[in-house]
Amino acid sequence: MMSEVGLHATVTFEEVQTSGSPTRPLEFPPPNVARGVRVQALVIDLERGVRDVWPNVIHREDLLSGDQEVQAFFPNKRLQDAIYGSVWAAVVLRRHHGPAADDAARAAGLEPGSPQAPIVWETTNMRVAIKMVDWSRVHRMRGRLLEDPVKEVAALQLIGADHPHVLGSIDVMQDENYLYSVMPFCRGGDLFGIVVRYAEEVGGERGMPEPVARYWFRQILWGLHRLQELGICHRDLSLENILVDVENCLVIDMGMCLRIPYNSDGKSSVTDARRGTSRRLIKPQGVCGKHNYMSPEVFENTKPFDGFAIDLWAAGAILYIMLTGFPAYDQASRADQRFDLIVNGHLTKQLKEWGIMLSSEAGDLLQNMMQLNPKDRLTLAEIMSHPWVANGDVHAPLPQEPMPF
Repeated sequence: MMSEVGLHATVTFEEVQTSGSPTRPLEFPPPNVARGVRVQALVIDLERGVRDVWPNVIHREDLLSGDQEVQAFFPNKRLQDAIYGSVWAAVVLRRHHGPAADDAARAAGLEPGSPQAPIVWETTNMRVAIKMVDWSRVHRMRGRLLEDPVKEVAALQLIGADHPHVLGSIDVMQDENYLYSVMPFCRGGDLFGIVVRYAEEVGGERGMPEPVARYWFRQILWGLHRLQELGICHRDLSLENILVDVENCLVIDMGMCLRIPYNSDGKSSVTDARRGTSRRLIKPQGVCGKHNYMSPEVFENTKPFDGFAIDLWAAGAILYIMLTGFPAYDQASRADQRFDLIVNGHLTKQLKEWGIMLSSEAGDLLQNMMQLNPKDRLTLAEIMSHPWVANGDVHAPLPQEPMPF
């Protein structure tokens, strides 16, 4: 794995400390948001062989009638609630060319094939997820939450939709009521659910077998590698924010992410990861994320932090849960007895007392990812080359039940 790891993953905390004074995170580029509409539309359901008017079909307002590649989306299953709205599974529709389109043109008093004819859609076997952000909620809750839906869209567009282990953006639209963020659809729920399945279904195991955990953890690391390459700190990494699609997992939910500042001209100004040289520490940005995954420096919220280091701590907390079936601590504070034992170097001793036997390599990796002082933690490159990650066997995970529509 080391031969493919980028140089950005090798920089240590001490090198970041000396690269310049801590500063605020960068702004993301403004998102590119198209005007969207949500309408009733005539749809040919190819699977059932029927045509019908479907409500709430979403598409760009500026569709060109002669464009063969235009798409629309029909949300048909609510997947979950979100802070500012909800997430839906949706069927991808494409423009239909055939008798139904000709009939629709004639009904409008136009010749078949006329550019002004109403568009008729047909179903495809493709699915997407759409996060619908309610603008009224955004305005009502502005300034009260750290999660920023507009920044999330900007981050998703910066990430793109072409990486196998980070969920990016397919399309973004808005109307007067909603922001529609269209993303790839993952059919297996979140990785937390997979851990629960192992705890419930696999006899004698409190968490995942190490070869299965290694299978997923390698993918998580490559997702983090992509975020680091782009200079993005996730800041809310957790098992709940990793979705599974058959035998592949993707990091999701960029609502709390930060864009890491990099040195531009010496140490006098900052820029982004693509144009900069060495990254800088970030001034405290508030306590955020889930307590079971939060790094001690974010929980303390008094000192500058390294965006890479806090995500790698969270990755360690994720691996701990995957291997044991329960969180490492309740909060990242010395007042938490389990946390205090871990940061004092007693992680494996503590687990042995509870009857949980990890391999020496797994214990070593966890202990060195979950160091109180970020300068003592492993870098991403060191984690990816660690014997537990790089050399061990991997086993295919439990078969996943595709999420029904």
